[in-house]
Amino acid sequence: MYEIFKSVIASKSYNLEEMIKKINIRWVEDILTEEQREELIALAQTNADPSQSNAPLQKQIEEISKKQIALEDTVEKLSATVQKIKETVESGGTVVPEPEPPITEEYPTWEPYNGIPPVPYQVGSKVTHNGKKWESMVPNNVWEPGAFGVDQNIWKEVV
Repeated sequence: MYEIFKSVIASKSYNLEEMIKKINIRWVEDILTEEQREELIALAQTNADPSQSNAPLQKQIEEISKKQIALEDTVEKLSATVQKIKETVESGGTVVPEPEPPITEEYPTWEPYNGIPPVPYQVGSKVTHNGKKWESMVPNNVWEPGAFGVDQNIWKEVV
């Protein structure tokens, strides 16, 4: 059974939550040892492909991505228009003050990944979730800090 799990994990064709559940079931049934369980869970977390968990939503994600690109284009055009208006006003002798930059928190609230690239959490990203502060230890991190099966190799709790 251990070798079968390793083979499936190596294929990267699994849902992480379901894989961990199956590993734990086989451990409770005494089919896997504690050491095998820990090794398989760590391996599953490391090799997990987030797209496997989101496979049924792929078409919706692509549509949202297209809309995001269109919105970015619109914002760019509006920014250029605002800049031209500002230049016109300032050429008449009126000074237009620069907007204040937004205040950003060092540990903003964690938000689940919505499937729209880019993935917001990279190595070193800091978040607050369930009253705790976390730091991402992996690139393209889509996992929930402190969730079942998500250990210190993925999100490290900052104390």
